[in-house]
Parts: sequence; C-alpha cells; structure tokens
Amino acid sequence: MKKVFALVFAVVGLLGGTSPSSGQTAELEGRRAQDGKKQPNVLLLSVDTLRADALHAYGYPLPITPTLDALAADGVLFEDALTTIGKTGPSFASVFTSLSPPSHGARRNGISMRDDVPTLAESFLNDGYETAAFVSNWTLRARLARVDRGFQTYDESFDAKRNMFGAHERKADSVIAAVSSHLDSRAQSPTATLKPLFLWVHFTEPHTPFDLHEGVTVPQPPQNARTSGWVKRWRYANEVAYTDTRVAVLFETLGRHIDLDSTIIVFVGDHGESLGEHGYWGHGKNTNWPNLRIPMMIKGPGVPKGKRISAPVMNLDIFPTLVELLSLDKPESPTAFEGQSLVPGFSNSLPTDRLRFTVGDRHTAFGSSARVNFENPKEISLQSTTLKVTYDFSSKKVVYYDLSTDPGEARPLTAPPENTKPPWRRRLSDWYRALPKFEKKSGQLSDEDRRQLESLGYVGGD
Repeated sequence: MKKVFALVFAVVGLLGGTSPSSGQTAELEGRRAQDGKKQPNVLLLSVDTLRADALHAYGYPLPITPTLDALAADGVLFEDALTTIGKTGPSFASVFTSLSPPSHGARRNGISMRDDVPTLAESFLNDGYETAAFVSNWTLRARLARVDRGFQTYDESFDAKRNMFGAHERKADSVIAAVSSHLDSRAQSPTATLKPLFLWVHFTEPHTPFDLHEGVTVPQPPQNARTSGWVKRWRYANEVAYTDTRVAVLFETLGRHIDLDSTIIVFVGDHGESLGEHGYWGHGKNTNWPNLRIPMMIKGPGVPKGKRISAPVMNLDIFPTLVELLSLDKPESPTAFEGQSLVPGFSNSLPTDRLRFTVGDRHTAFGSSARVNFENPKEISLQSTTLKVTYDFSSKKVVYYDLSTDPGEARPLTAPPENTKPPWRRRLSDWYRALPKFEKKSGQLSDEDRRQLESLGYVGGD
C-alpha cells in the first residue's frame, strides 16, 4: 500500500485470519535476526468522508486541523490523491487489494470482495506481524465487505447511535479506548515485543448528519459569504476540526505503548463528500472531484520529511507502496496490482502523466431492486492532469472536462476534445472492458444490516 497517512485505526472485535504457525514465526524472527532487520510498526489511520480540501494542509483557509497538518509536515503529503470510488466498503477493499471495485467485486456497500485475492493485512500476517483493526462504520462489518481478512483482531463493536433513525457506529473516543485496551493487554504478554504491529484505525465522525461538537470552534462565514447550504458546510468543517482533536488523542494514547517516531503512519480518507457541488449532497453515485479527492500522507522510517508530491496517486497505491517500503513478499494473486508503489516519489520520480480510472455506483445492496447483480456500475471516469471524461451507463451520456482551465468540473465541454489519440472515450471503454469483473450476490444482508445502511443514507437502487 502506498505511503499514505492513513491515520484512522478501526476499532474492531475479535475476528480474522489465522496466524502463522509457531515454527513459521520462529523462522521469521530468526531470519530477521540474521539480517539485522527489525520491522517497524505500521499504523493505517483512516477518516470517513474526508475531503482533501477540508484540511488546512490541503488549502482550507482556517487552521482547523493542526494535528494532521503536523503529520503532513513530518512526512510526505500527496497533493493529488483520488479514491477508486466514493463508498466506504468498496474503497477499503481497493486499499487492501490494490484493485478497482469491478476487479475486487465489492462494488457497492453490503457486497463482499472476492475470496481469491490476497489482502494487505494477510501480507503483514504472513511476514510475522500482529494484525489488529478497529472500525467504526457499519459498512465495514466483517460479513459485509470482508475487509477483515488477515486481521487477527477485528473489533467491530458499535455502541452509539448516529442519528434519530438509529444508525449504529462507534464514536472516536470509544475507538481510542478499544485500541488502548488492546495495547494494554498486549503489553502483558511475555512475547509482546517479538512481533511488530500492523494496526488499522478508522474514525467515522465527518459522516452525515454533521454534528456540532462542544469545545470545537469553527467561525461561521460572514453574512455576505453565506451561500445556499452554508450551514451544512460549516457543520461539516466542525466535524473535521473535532476529528483532528481525536487524532491528537489517539497519537497520545499510542505513544504510551509504541514509539511513534519509528512507526510508519499512513493516513488516508476513504472518500470525499459533495457539499452541493454539481447539485449533489453526499457521496458515491458520481465521479466528480468532491467525491473522489482525498487526503493521503505517509511518515516514518525511510520517508522524507516535509515533502509534498504533486504527481497523481490513488488509494490503491497503498498496498504496493508498503510492500516495497517494508520489503514484504509480493503476494501471489490471480489479478495483478492495479496501483503503483509511491516509493519512487520520495526521490521525485513518479510519472506525472498517469491516467486514473474511477467508478461511481448505486448506493448499496439494500432493497429488493438492489439485491441483485448489476452488469455495470452507474458511472465510470478517466482523468489525466488536464482532461477528464465520464460515462453514465444509464443515460449513455459522455461528458468531458478541461481540467487545465476548469479543475472544479463546473463547465462540461460542448464537444469532445480534439487531438487525443486514441480518443478518450475509447480509452475509458477499453479500460473497463479489459477489467476482470466480479460481483457477489448481495442477498446476505440481515434485516439489521438493511436498517443500518438505510439510516446512513445508503438507499439501494438508482
């Protein structure tokens, strides 16, 4: 996984893959001792529904995220990072497999990824790491997306209601308490220091409906700047500022158990959030930039400090990045990584002409109309640093944007751009046709799953 400051440790119950045998563990430890190599701890920290431009380090005008800004200053910040899809379960399936949603199969929330592709957590487990995850969003339950594969501890305890409709989740403080309890128990083990840790922590707070938190102050915009929807945007900023304070508490808590200075920290958002742009509030159904653009950072041993990389990257780069950075064995897979290692970017050698493909799909496998397999997603897109094309499968509509003059995608081109060979519509079509496509039947949702996904705003169908 590429070096991405994934600073959200998902707090999770006890589920997961099997550990290497004692003989395998001894062999790994002996090999490391012989090589003089001690693997660092790795923290993947993720925040739900976090737009890149909500952080001061990414251009938000007020310094409401000092903790994450400091993290960026202490490592590498990727200025132009995209998620593969604006949905939590499918996005993390891409992080853990380095595959796009059509390839890993978890195209919509409530649908699990395929069983025959290796995951990042399995790679860490096979390299002798202890693996633990602590999650806070219902869509990450083990039986849904199956991103639990490879985690010895997968804590998915939900103890709070998000809203009046009954959406269950786990608050950030509860997640932090669970992580602390796990590390306290680990410290009592006589073999605790023998294995490095791979920890995933996921915070959900910026997800709608946007709560106001006491003790966090984000100034309201002046009267002459209060455009339609300003209250929601202001409440969203408050949620982001509060989440930053919880990241600070998490770091303080972790610092009592592990040496954070020698820990590789990857921070990433699972997807963004449309706040009225293109007439849309929410995430997942389209491939416009507010849904796709995410913060991504990485710090730790072997990572330069205070570096900003402008080359285009994606969340599916995290897996191959960590494989190279930590010299993990590259897993055998029926499908090759679709992402690329970002380690070359530490020395300014990432390609700037990279083409990135993304997906927008129906909300979730909820309701009778959505508990079926769909041949195609709702929308796909292709973009370079200067040009973007989207295709809507329902309307059969193709839309082009000139990103060099219209980075906000506000003015669709009236005609296809000239002198693009092969034509961009064909490039997009060829990419999608060449993908291995997989989607499990989504009939395994319980009544409670449906209630929870509905209350989160994931209502199936178109």
